[in-house]
Amino acid sequence: MKPTLAGKAPCNTIEIYFETFGQQENPAILLIMGLDAQSIMFTNDFIEPLVEAGYYVIRFDNRDIGLSTWLNDTWHRKRPYTLEDMAKDSIGLLDYLSVSKAHIIGVSMGGMIAQRIAISHAERVLCLVSIMSSGFILDPAAVPFFRGKPFVRLIPFFLRNFTIKSKLAFPAITVEGYVKTYRRLNGKTFPFNHQHLRTIFIEGIEQRKGQNPRARFQQFCGIAASGSRLHELPKIKAPTLVIHGTEDPLIPPIHATIYAPKIPNAKMLWVEGMGHQLPKPVLETVMPAIITHLQTNKFN
Repeated sequence: MKPTLAGKAPCNTIEIYFETFGQQENPAILLIMGLDAQSIMFTNDFIEPLVEAGYYVIRFDNRDIGLSTWLNDTWHRKRPYTLEDMAKDSIGLLDYLSVSKAHIIGVSMGGMIAQRIAISHAERVLCLVSIMSSGFILDPAAVPFFRGKPFVRLIPFFLRNFTIKSKLAFPAITVEGYVKTYRRLNGKTFPFNHQHLRTIFIEGIEQRKGQNPRARFQQFCGIAASGSRLHELPKIKAPTLVIHGTEDPLIPPIHATIYAPKIPNAKMLWVEGMGHQLPKPVLETVMPAIITHLQTNKFN
């Protein structure tokens, strides 16, 4: 599916690359992707059903990723940007496209940004869909290794004050390396489509601007610096659908069981066997549920 419009929008002192699909007069959906992931991870299998259902779909590269501004030269670990900054990027993009309100769909870190938008910019949100995400990624109640260990509170301090050298934080930028990572995130239930993912990463790494080697670390520092939203989630007024897989190895299901009940009247969709990915067989279950949620909450 070809974009109806593509370009770079001046947002929050940086440039955000975006693409739109469908007719501008239709209700808008803003898609927000996760950590170290370019917007093309929202594939045609995700976008086409939304356009066919009558929506104007917007996908974009977050700061530090893809064709949007990379902040490597100005970023400093003592002054990391936060999820609020990334939420303002999203609002700036909606302003640029003259969209007053939108349905917000976020995946992983994108779900965290989407929650932040629904809390801080409630007047811009028609409804919220938070997929494979968390209300507080460092929550000791959700991570057994963290329980009873006071050092967890110091993680943002360590990130601000000490140099991190790790292949996990600064991965080698190769197509096969990213395919290997996503294979681990896939879970064991659904088949792993190696060629499909490889095609996406070839486009992202070899045909677009490339993959920012610092994106993963800098974006994670933003998540850590933002702290917990668990105490703020009850402020969300937007009708909310939370989607999570039972085999998610990156953000375990317990995160959803903790944060979803804090959002007033949030609906929970568990996808049996889903890992930290949205393969086509999962989308066959997830997309109808998302579209039903959008259609039920046309106005807010």
